[in-house]
Amino acid sequence: MTDREAYVEAVLRLVEQVPRGQVTTYGAIADALFDEFGGGPRQVGSVMSREGAGMPWWRVVRADGSLPASHGEDARQAYLEEGTPRRTSGAVDLRSAMWLPPTMSG
Repeated sequence: MTDREAYVEAVLRLVEQVPRGQVTTYGAIADALFDEFGGGPRQVGSVMSREGAGMPWWRVVRADGSLPASHGEDARQAYLEEGTPRRTSGAVDLRSAMWLPPTMSG
């Protein structure tokens, strides 16, 4: 397995762990994987855009609780179904909904 394949697998494994009604951020996933793989939020976003279709992608948001506009309607429906706390702006309320992934090191 290449480092890239291992990184993709690690990202997707963490995304699968995000509980219903909660979210994590691209940055939180990157932080959890940093010691083992390096990288940052953009690398996590790249994995999600290429490999995340079968994952609960709506549970991974930007640091401000928002998703790219192109994801909006599908994500809104998922948030309603899961009872994900949101702000009046439509973004996820990170204070209420944030899930922090475990770090991969140690």
